[in-house]
Amino acid sequence: METLRNYLENMFLNLPDTAEIRKAKAELWQMMENKYTELKETGMPENEIIGTIISEFGNLDELAKDLEINSFIQNPENSSGRLLTMSEAKTFLKDTGKRAYLIALGVMLCILSVVPVITADALCTFDIFSSKEDLMVACGTALMFLMVAAAVGCFIFSHVINNKWEELTAGSISIDFETTQYLKDQYENRRGNHALLLTLGCALCILSVVPPIIIDAAGGGSFWDEFSGALVMIIVAIGVLLLVFNAIRNEGFHKLFQRNASGTIEDSHVPKKAKKAEYNSPAAAQVMSVYWQTVTCIYLSISFLTFDWGYTWIIWPIAVLIHSVIDFNLKKDSK
Repeated sequence: METLRNYLENMFLNLPDTAEIRKAKAELWQMMENKYTELKETGMPENEIIGTIISEFGNLDELAKDLEINSFIQNPENSSGRLLTMSEAKTFLKDTGKRAYLIALGVMLCILSVVPVITADALCTFDIFSSKEDLMVACGTALMFLMVAAAVGCFIFSHVINNKWEELTAGSISIDFETTQYLKDQYENRRGNHALLLTLGCALCILSVVPPIIIDAAGGGSFWDEFSGALVMIIVAIGVLLLVFNAIRNEGFHKLFQRNASGTIEDSHVPKKAKKAEYNSPAAAQVMSVYWQTVTCIYLSISFLTFDWGYTWIIWPIAVLIHSVIDFNLKKDSK
């Protein structure tokens, strides 16, 4: 029966979600069930029963007049091209996980890139390193550029992975009922992880101010006063890593769910919060796609211009709050 149910759902895949279509779908399912019971009583094998029912009720064009949905069938407006297979959907989610990890790692490396410079400056407060201050700063700067280079490599590699799936966003593709149900189950199962990563990420960004406060209150010392900025960056980097990874991995589900045309029967199976995850305008979507990279550039620029590493960290907690406000106000699913 599950095979017949999936077949029925796929028959109505791209038809509009109207009362007439739902009624026709229910009537056809009732006919299939009755036929299944009738053939089952004759002792016919399961695979032959399914084949017989599909051959008799599997052509919606022939049944459209009797089901009073002829006008919907003749309208090709909702045609969505080929179906995305279950295997393709699983591979896409796997690649999205890799892409999420690479981008999150790249952003974290950009944030952490200033840590070697701050550490080198802090170490110079000790007599053993003070005579080699120029060398220490040079080493710290070199490490900073190596980390930025590694981050750029992560971004490029993630872009290559994303290009593999250009057809998914540019092409005319939809997902069938079975794949939609699988994705829906996976999406619901990871709600707990999503909430946990989001909570931890935000908490770390907010709590990043704690180390400098404690060090300052404890009297710290020259080294710890200088190094407190690095502690802030490390905590913020971990928090941002969790937030970015979580957001991009979730985006993979959103992209797949959006393959079903809005207002169709198949679209009704998509979780309400995952139906429309895109922003209200293309401009907003474009800006948010490079949001964290931009914040990183702003942070580095201001920090290197002012050399106030102990104060410029405040950019990160502010950036997290701004990101949350933009998401709440500009995402379509927030309306």
